[in-house]
Amino acid sequence: MNVRRSIIWFVVIVAVLIALVFWLGRKKPVETPLAVSSGTNITLSAATVPSASVSATVQTNAPPAQVASSGAPAVTTPAPQDKVAALKEILQANDADIVFYGRLEDQSGNAVSGAAVNFGIQYENPNARGVQYGQVVSDGNGFFTISGYKGANLTITPKKAGYALSTTGTTFRYSQLQPGYFVPDANNPVVIKMWKLQGAEPLVEINKTFKLPYTGEPTFFDLVTGSIVPTGGDLEVIVTRAPGVITQRNHGDWSIKLVPINGGIMESDYQTAQVTFEAPADGYRDSYFVQMSRDDPGWFDNIQKVFFLMSRNGQVYSKLSLNFEINDDPNGTMWFQFKGVASTNGSRNWEATAPQ
Repeated sequence: MNVRRSIIWFVVIVAVLIALVFWLGRKKPVETPLAVSSGTNITLSAATVPSASVSATVQTNAPPAQVASSGAPAVTTPAPQDKVAALKEILQANDADIVFYGRLEDQSGNAVSGAAVNFGIQYENPNARGVQYGQVVSDGNGFFTISGYKGANLTITPKKAGYALSTTGTTFRYSQLQPGYFVPDANNPVVIKMWKLQGAEPLVEINKTFKLPYTGEPTFFDLVTGSIVPTGGDLEVIVTRAPGVITQRNHGDWSIKLVPINGGIMESDYQTAQVTFEAPADGYRDSYFVQMSRDDPGWFDNIQKVFFLMSRNGQVYSKLSLNFEINDDPNGTMWFQFKGVASTNGSRNWEATAPQ
């Protein structure tokens, strides 16, 4: 009987202990608040905040990083609200105050007054994104001011009857996410050129494509008639190439030389050519040369260039683009494409290309 009683008491005690363990395990421990430092700086990189392109320093209430026993700071994972705050901080840097001081001038430096200065402001902030449009008018001295807006970029498009915009680069970046953003200066307004139209003259359109075999001999192009001539014309072109197949995978030496006929040549670019309404009076070179060496990291099998060309002793002034491609196969054809306009009466006037 004593043995049986002892067994019963032992089972009861074990059951009580098990119940006590389960009860204590379900009880939540009391959490001790951590000390918070309001001046802690946390640097968030682009990898921390999705779609951010730069790092930003953000004020947060996160506690200082704890030091592990090895002496290295413990890694702290930012809370979701910290990520949102950091992203808002970055977007706010992309939402800068828009202030712009400008002056409109014609090709002679005279003020362009009473012009409608249309503008568009691209904005992207925590609340919205889009483009806001507006307009101001230049005063009697050509000055104008744009202010009272916020955004990332400002694009300016002035208009006035009898004038055409002749300045490239009328978009200004205000976003402070990267260095080099535009800083306005009331004492140094940005000058934007407007070309005062004198009267358009007839122009000849240049639009011709040639596929020619490689001979190693000069080719003479008459740009006015769009033909190849035995000699003379407007442009002499000399092409050289190494023997064998030349491709993007099999580089080879080749070159092209452009020689104006009794004139000069000047390299430009598409944007500048678009807003140039009079051929330059000087600054031309005797020739233009491109050499492609097989070991050049920038090797390519074609060129696309824009030129101002004077030919025939100043009788013809052209602005044209040249797209040239060397023949891959030695027995294949080279590809030439000329596009542009020419003034053929000795005038440098290209005003027919200006928006009327």
